[in-house]
Amino acid sequence: MTKIIIIDDESHCTDVLENFIQKLHSNYTIIGVFTKPVEGLEFIKKNPPDLLFLDIEMPILNGFALLDQLLPINFDVIFTTAYNQYAIKAFTYSAINYLLKPITEKNIVRAISTWEKRRKKMSNEQWQLLQNHLNKPSESCTKIALPTGIGYQIVEINNIIRCQSDSNYTNILCKDGNKILISRTLKEIEELLKDNHFLRVHQSHLINPNFVKGILKQDGGSLIMSDDEEIPVSRQKSKQINEILKTMLRFK
Repeated sequence: MTKIIIIDDESHCTDVLENFIQKLHSNYTIIGVFTKPVEGLEFIKKNPPDLLFLDIEMPILNGFALLDQLLPINFDVIFTTAYNQYAIKAFTYSAINYLLKPITEKNIVRAISTWEKRRKKMSNEQWQLLQNHLNKPSESCTKIALPTGIGYQIVEINNIIRCQSDSNYTNILCKDGNKILISRTLKEIEELLKDNHFLRVHQSHLINPNFVKGILKQDGGSLIMSDDEEIPVSRQKSKQINEILKTMLRFK
């Protein structure tokens, strides 16, 4: 039985969450609902949940300050937030769950489904990564938390050579030879890394242009990466990809 706690200073939000969760998940037990974060904090210390729904902007004690008093965290968290797109990116890069306000049944279903697929407790490294991204919203994210079978691995984005699809999973290949299999689709990774100039060159391949060391034009075209792997380029994208690579890599 999954134990749930809800903390949000807006009672209509706690009501919506409580009603939807009880309606949609009969195997979930809500053991505490709080509109006063200090009371919620004291309850969690004695009754740790499996999953905490936590508002961020609350008076006296916001969600981040509340969690700081519970470190190391031995449960998982879904933040409920109305934060802007830059903050949402921070959550995504940190692989930390969030639920956008206004809260709807569709959003709750999506948030819980995502959590159930990657049911792992938040690590201290993830927490620090989130804090860094939130404190420097104008800077590009340089690290990413990758959900593996046993937890999360934090890697430098600039060290990623390429990403290769493996059904509903993705292999991340790094310049140190490390190969990480994560429980995310290539489409999700593409969306996450698009601001870091990664290119989707094929249905199964996403590459970092900085690690391209050659372009082959026969048989529709392919790229030679720094790990000596030859990556096919789809016919639909070959012209566009070649032009982008020429611009970014200053090919003559």
